[in-house]
Amino acid sequence: MSNEPAKSRGGAGRGQGRKSLKPGEVTVPVVIRMAESQKDKLKDLGGPQWVRDKIDEAPIPEKK
Repeated sequence: MSNEPAKSRGGAGRGQGRKSLKPGEVTVPVVIRMAESQKDKLKDLGGPQWVRDKIDEAPIPEKK
């Protein structure tokens, strides 16, 4: 084993990490509580992408 430091290791890599869902938009984590059976159904329905699609499809309710 050499005592010389590695020349190409360490530091941040460009383009690493999760990509944006929509260019220019930042995603934020959202936590919700549900029953285990609901969690299983959510996974079968498509998980997070299904939730995002339903939110995008839904009309914005009128404020009272």
